[in-house]
Amino acid sequence: MVVEHNYIRRINANLPEALAKFVGEVTGENGLYETPSEFVRDLIRRYMEKTLVAERFAVNGLLRQSIAENDYSDYSDADLNDILKAL
Repeated sequence: MVVEHNYIRRINANLPEALAKFVGEVTGENGLYETPSEFVRDLIRRYMEKTLVAERFAVNGLLRQSIAENDYSDYSDADLNDILKAL
């Protein structure tokens, strides 16, 4: 089975003047980034990391909730009898 992924490897975007000015200020010789592409890649990486952290936090919260709400004590003889009757 071949799984095909449609990855976006190139992005072209027209920016409104205010955004274009900002990108121009943070890129280039006196900016934090050498190129607009480097700036966009960093923004995407940061967003991806933030999203992954949020997902992990949500999963951990659900696990903690599950542990708090459930009784994980050993089965009693009555529990085992109930299971056998259900079969």
